[in-house]
This record gives sequence, structure tokens and C-alpha cells, in this order.
Amino acid sequence: MLKVSDTGSAHAEPNGWANSGYVENVTVVVKEAFRPQWPLLVGSVPVPASQFEPREASSGLREWIDSADTTPSTMVLCGMGGVGKTQVAADFAADMLAKARSQKVDSASVNTDTQPSDPVASPLARVDLVVWVTADRTEHIVGTYARAWRAVTGLSPSGDADDEAARFLSWLATTPRQWLVVLDDVPDVGALRDWLPPRTAGGRCVVTTRSKDAAWHTEHRARVDVGLYTPAMSRRYLQNVLRLQGREQDATHLERLADDLGHLPLALAQAAAYLCEDRSLTVAQYRALLADRTLQLADVLPDDSSLPDTQQHTVAAAWHLSVQRANELAPVGLASPLLTVLCLLDTHAVPMATITTPAMVHYLNTQRLSGRQLPGSAHHARRALQILRRLSLVNLAPRGTDERDDFISMHQLIQRAVRERVQPSDLNTAVRAAADALEEVWPPGVDYADTATGRSLMSSAEHLIAHDTADALWDAQGPHRVLTRLGLQLQATGRRDQGLLHYRSMLRTARRLLGENAPETLFLRSDIAGLQAEDGDVPAAVKELQAVLAAQRRLLGDEHAHVLTTLNNLAHWRGVTGDYAGAVAEYDRLLDTLQRLPTPSDEDVLVTRRNRAHYMTQCGREAEALPELRTVVEGTTRISGPRHPRTMVARNALASCLGRLGHNEEAIEILTPLLADQQTVHGELHSEALITRANLAQQRGKAGHLDEAVTELTELVPLFITVFGADQVRTLTCRTVLAEWTWRAGKKESARAQMENVADHATRALGPHHHVTTDVRQILAYWSADAGTAG
Repeated sequence: MLKVSDTGSAHAEPNGWANSGYVENVTVVVKEAFRPQWPLLVGSVPVPASQFEPREASSGLREWIDSADTTPSTMVLCGMGGVGKTQVAADFAADMLAKARSQKVDSASVNTDTQPSDPVASPLARVDLVVWVTADRTEHIVGTYARAWRAVTGLSPSGDADDEAARFLSWLATTPRQWLVVLDDVPDVGALRDWLPPRTAGGRCVVTTRSKDAAWHTEHRARVDVGLYTPAMSRRYLQNVLRLQGREQDATHLERLADDLGHLPLALAQAAAYLCEDRSLTVAQYRALLADRTLQLADVLPDDSSLPDTQQHTVAAAWHLSVQRANELAPVGLASPLLTVLCLLDTHAVPMATITTPAMVHYLNTQRLSGRQLPGSAHHARRALQILRRLSLVNLAPRGTDERDDFISMHQLIQRAVRERVQPSDLNTAVRAAADALEEVWPPGVDYADTATGRSLMSSAEHLIAHDTADALWDAQGPHRVLTRLGLQLQATGRRDQGLLHYRSMLRTARRLLGENAPETLFLRSDIAGLQAEDGDVPAAVKELQAVLAAQRRLLGDEHAHVLTTLNNLAHWRGVTGDYAGAVAEYDRLLDTLQRLPTPSDEDVLVTRRNRAHYMTQCGREAEALPELRTVVEGTTRISGPRHPRTMVARNALASCLGRLGHNEEAIEILTPLLADQQTVHGELHSEALITRANLAQQRGKAGHLDEAVTELTELVPLFITVFGADQVRTLTCRTVLAEWTWRAGKKESARAQMENVADHATRALGPHHHVTTDVRQILAYWSADAGTAG
């Protein structure tokens, strides 16, 4: 109580008093100071997940907290939605709080408000205050800080949460207490511009965020990426959760389920909950439900009312807020349509170059949801991609030497969740745009097919086709060029079975959409016949090619490109059957037609002359073929260079012709540098390099170096098996040649055993009437007759 008189104006700080007059009497009542019950928790640390799997980030946090070094003072846990960032942070915070409580620090006997901690010990040898902040909105951060201020001071609410929050941050900066603040689910670094805890010796901060902004990484902040479970962690997690419910499962089935779910912790937890709820469902049956494209994720995962581990979002909804946020960032409205295209392509590696193609930029401009009126550009497409990366919706592979070597990956469940939100008509538009973008970055030819870029383009095309449920890749003119490109790449990389399935699927669609006699339908029949021939059914393929050629000539005329392609294929396969004269005749007709075209292609003419000369050598016309092949090599080298694939094939053909004429040393002089060039351009295991090695071995044998030939061919056989397959014609031919040279080297019993083995294998793989099978049988018969004559 205070009584004053004759006082004037005076000013005092809050909770103080001031007087400018006379003080008559004063009564002071001293209350006991407010003392919090340390250690103190403000906010709610999430309940630990069942069967929580410690992560690499978990051990990293503990090493950080045990270190005497206070730099960095903040750890930022980054990662896509559902990887378990919150659980890692919650496990850490709960552990810190439990240790503090177990120490039972007596705040009355140890006044840590005035007594500093031991400078030699870790700054957080014990923690006095843990603040858990759900930081998805600024008002949530401010509200939790204000509660923390009241908790440490005992003051009543002032009604000004911003002021209380600011006072709390000031208290953190000056208190000798050890504290830990966890800011969970921060949208981006800008959201903490005014609310990041101060850097002090006794304080630490953990942030969880989907944002991968470079600004997170500073001298005082370290970014730690929280990724997916490893396969072993996924299997162990599923086994443990299901075992608790009395459901024992085979590890192999669980590994496959984990692969289906992309090892995403959130998805694994929800799938396990679904299986525990429906105990009649086996893992195999559940995997079938997941693979069913008629069902949505919401149909095969728990709903909001039955999520495990107090989870707040279903898998399908886990990324929806991130997508919304992405669309709000500049360039506004581009992130969502870009994400729609990416969700149709390869999960692991989409070529970066597709993002900046004119086709993609045009699509983004026509589909952007809102934003600037001026047209977007390749620059804006790149910025939209960076937004998706910052929000952990996509990932970027390490930058290569060329933009074509850079790739984008996207989790398969994000892809599915995005697709399920897109209207069918918009999805069809995206399918066509994705195909256009792939086409624009797809290099010509097939020489690059077995490279990282080639494989990524093929895989993206296969994914795109799988999502083309409305024939968006077809129009009245036929299939999109990406469909044809994929077929060529499958053949070039030796995936003939997949190629055959791909072309047969295209043929069914062509017949349904275009009709039996449409040019594209007939052309597909021609391609399929070639693949059948590759698989060994050459007579049937020749018959089909003859039928297709007749139909094409009748409908398209002799000079149409499709007719010329079919005629070329027919000539080749007639030669493979042993009808060398027929092959030469077909090539004569093709060459005549090519030369009559208004603008004949020099490359096509040279290739045809080369093929014609090759089969001339097979039917005893080597003397005519030799000058032709020399001319072809000279012309191809002039047009394309000595290391172009066409030139190298021509050089090989010339060497073979020289060998047949007995000029083996000259053939070796051509083949030796040719092999070096092929290995440099294609690699040592490329099909053409292996074939050249086999030819070179034969020429050395013919030149009298029998042991060298046998040694080389012995090394080649397992390589042919690896590259071409054990049942392929080239492999069986290589084995046949090895047996022949083994015979000529005088090891006749070994040669006979080898050849009999080839005969049995060829009969099983190619059939008794295949030319390889009959040729081998004839050689064996000749050897037997020769042995009988010698006897």
C-alpha cells in the first residue's frame, strides 16, 4: 500500500512505481518468487510410432547434442512428406526430456537461473525446457511461444501474443537454462524470419520441413536429409507390426510389398494397419489391390478415422498441401501441370532436358492455373521444377557433364496421388505433351540406346504408354513417334521379347483405330515379322513379309517409304534362310527403286549396295562384290566418317569378302583398327564389337594362326551368351565357329562334343528345321563321313 501527496507526473517501468511528491507511508507485501517445475515441456510431443525405426538422422542428432561445439545451433531435418521427419524429431525430444527427468535436478538446491552450467560439459548435458511447436502457420508459432513465456514466468495472459512470443525469444537469449525448441513442419525458411530461436551456448533448435531451400544451410544451421527406409528396415518394420497382431508373414512377400510402397514409412504404416484391420487379406492379395489401376489409394489404405500412430494425413493427402504451396510460388500456376507430366514418366530417371523443350513450355502455358499473363519460357519451366524440388515433391540427380545426363526422380506414391487428382481429359492432354517432350529430346538413331539417357527415355516411354488409357498417343495418322522410338530401342538393346509384345500391342490398337489395311497397320506387321525372324522363325517371317509387301505395293505404290523398308527386310531375311540369290535379286529391285526416286538418299543407296554385295559374296560372286564394297566403304567414310556405325559395318563386310577370297592378311589389317574403333565408340561388349572380334578370330585362323583363333573364340562364347542370350542365333553361330576351328586345330573329339552340344541346343531353342540347326547337323555328318573315309 502506498499513500502520497502533492505529487506531480512520474513514469515507471511495468511492475514498478514512481513518485515526484511526498511519501507518507509504504506497506510492501513480498510474495514468494515463481519457480517452474524443471524440466518443463511446452507443447505436445507426438506419441512415438509403433516399432519406430531409428534413422541415420537420429544418431546424427544425438552426436550433435553430445558435442561441446555449439556450431551449428540448429539442425534442419528435410525430406518429402511421409518419410518420418516428425517421428525422428519427436523421438529425439522425448529422449532428451526423459533423460532430464531421470536426473531429478533439484531446482531449489541448484539455482540454475543464476548459476551457469559447466563450460567443459556438453551445452545440453541436461535439458531444462523442451518446446514443441507445430510450425505450419505463423500463428501457431506465436501461440506456442506465448504459452512458453507464461510457463517460464508464471505470468497471466496479457492478451498480446506477439509481445509474449517476442519476450520468450529474449528470455531464450539470456537464460542460463538449457533448452531445446522443435519447430515441426515449417513451410519454408521465410516462415521463421522473425521467429527462429537465438543462438546461445545452452540452446538448440530442431526444424522439420519439406523445404530444401539452400538458405537452410548456413554457418549456424545444418541440413540433414531424411530419406526412405532401406529395404531391410522396411521388411523389419512390417514383420514387427504384423507380428504384434499375430500375423506372421513371409519375408519375401513383405519385401515385395515394401517395393510396391516405395519404402515410404507413412505408407508402410498405413498398409500394415490396413492388413491388421482386414485379417482375411493376404499380403499377395493386398499387393494385387495396390496394383489395380481401377482403385485409388484411398480404397486400399485406412481412412482418416483409423490412421495408425496418431497420424494426421492419409498417404493420398500427405502431399496435397505441398502441391498447393508449389502453385502459389512464382512462377505461379506452373508447378501443378509440370507435376502432372512428371507423374506419367519414369519414377527414377526422367531426363532433365524434357522440362525445357518447346513442347513442355507450350503445355505449361496452356495449362497454368493462374498467374502472369505473359507467356512462360524454358526459364520459368526450370523455376517451376526448382519449386517442386524445394518442396520435396521431386528429386534431382547429381549434375552431369551434359543436361541430357541430369535426371528427375519422383516417388511412385506421389505420382499415383497426383494422377488420381487429375481429371481424365487433363491427363490425356498431359500424356500427349509428355510424349512430345520425350520426342524432342530423343536423339536420332539407336547407338546411344544402352546409355543412362537411352535407358531413361525408354523407361519413361514405357511408363507413359501404361498410363495412356484413352489412346491419347494415337491419331488419324497413326501412333505417336515415341511409340516407334521405343520399339527401335527395345530391339537395339536386345530386348526382343519386350519389343515383340510392344509391337503386337501397337498392332492391336492400329487395327482397332485405323483398320486392317491402313499404312501404319501394315508397317507394324512388317516390323513384327522382323522380330519373329530374330527369334528364329525366319521362314514364317519371310512369308509374312511377302504378304505385307504385296498389300503395301497395291495400296501405296512401289516408291513409298514403307514399301522400301519392307522390301529391305524381306531381302535380308531371305538371305538369312540361305536363299542368297533371292536376297541379291530383292536388293537389285530395291536399289533400282531407290535410284529412281526424285531425291535419292546417298546413305540408303550405299547401305543397300553394301547389303547386296554381302549376299553376293555368299553365293560365290566375291570377285564382283569386292570392288563394290571398296566403293561403299569409300563413300560411307566420305559422308559419315570412319567411325560412323554404317561405315564400320561396311568395313567389316569388306574384310569378310577379302577373307573369302583368301586375302586374310589384308582382312586382318582392316579388322584390327576396326575393332579398336568399335570398342572406343560403343564399348567392348557392344554387339558389333563382339561380332568383329569373332570375324577377326576367323581371319587369323585362316591365316594359319589356329591356336589364336581357338583361344579368342573360347573367350568370346561366354560374352555372346551374356550379351545376346544362350538361345540366340549369333551365340549358337559363335559356338559353331569355335567347334569348327577346334576341329581344324586337330582337337577333333573336343570339337565333335562341342558341335553335338550346339546341335542339341539349337534343336531345343530354334527348332529342328531352323537353318542353324540344319547347318550344324550337316557339319556333324561331314565330320562323320570324313572320319569314316580316313578309317
